[in-house]
Amino acid sequence: MAIMLKIAAFLTFIPGVLILAHPELALAQTRPDWKLKWEKVLKDAKGEGKVVVFGPPGELIRVAITQGFKKASPEITIEYGGAYSREQAAKLKAEREGGVYSADVFLAGTSTFHLYLKPMGAADPIQPALILPEVTDTKYWRNNTLEFSDKEGMYNLVFVNELKNPLVYNLDQVKREEVDELHELLDPKWKGKFVISDPLPSGSGNVTFRHIWIVLGPEKATDYYRKIRANAAIVDRDVRRQIEWVAQGKYAFALGHSDLTAQQLLQRGLKFGVLGEFKDYGTSITASAGSVTLLNRAPRPNAAIVFINWMLGKDGQTAWSKAMNNVSRRLDVPTDHIPRYRIPKPGGKYWISHFEKDVRRSPEEEKILTELFGR
Repeated sequence: MAIMLKIAAFLTFIPGVLILAHPELALAQTRPDWKLKWEKVLKDAKGEGKVVVFGPPGELIRVAITQGFKKASPEITIEYGGAYSREQAAKLKAEREGGVYSADVFLAGTSTFHLYLKPMGAADPIQPALILPEVTDTKYWRNNTLEFSDKEGMYNLVFVNELKNPLVYNLDQVKREEVDELHELLDPKWKGKFVISDPLPSGSGNVTFRHIWIVLGPEKATDYYRKIRANAAIVDRDVRRQIEWVAQGKYAFALGHSDLTAQQLLQRGLKFGVLGEFKDYGTSITASAGSVTLLNRAPRPNAAIVFINWMLGKDGQTAWSKAMNNVSRRLDVPTDHIPRYRIPKPGGKYWISHFEKDVRRSPEEEKILTELFGR
């Protein structure tokens, strides 16, 4: 059995990086009977024939996941459905309300889990599904822990820890030093020249504005929210369009953009600048789309277990990291392909944004955001 360790408050250490957080973690042990259990699960998974995975959009990640898993488990077909996480969550909810249970595994950001999946009761405990020693042995994981975002430490396992980059900018219209401090975005010269990623739904805009609320405090953040909204040209929810607008020069920069989409577009050759963090207030540590949920009432539970163990192993994490430019929590996954602005810097102080207590906004913050950004 896995040993659960709960810590009310602690300092997480990424070599040379101090991170302030209050997570709840689980320490897994390698079970001596794992081979027998694995053989049975693998046999039953082959009988089920396939696994259905909901995950982030993009051809790069779809190919990486499907081809990687096919190579590891050729007798199990993978059906990968890629879309933005809140769209996936809405689809899952609609299906379940109609008595349809089509998906087995959900890969998404932690805010999607806490705002959508957990309230609909869609998750099974994931610890019993972790079997292979390269997954359960915590020596392979940062801080010698398996990290869960939920307060129970059971349902939503985080496998990515990286910097949330607060904005992207047009290389011809903006110099980095003009936007690398939070207050500079309020300069009148930017009025009507930038786009805000809507902070109300789950996603990147939500995380960026939560960070602002945390570092400024309610009174100053409320004032900042009003001023940044008044200075912006538009608020938008299409995360790809926001970045394309910036690259094309329609807007000077985008605040709260999707890191996932930005990395995919950069790999496809689109040109724009990325601000790694603010000089005055830093940024947050995020899981990006890197957390996994084992869906309950999964029609193919054994195939789901096989997939999750592959996904959390070195091969699965390497495939994910290279396709998404994400920083895996596995210590044996290389980072030489990842832009330096995605990786926490030695000596930096960062706010961890992906634990359950930090995902949900306070009533005060909810009120002002709804007033300013509600539709």
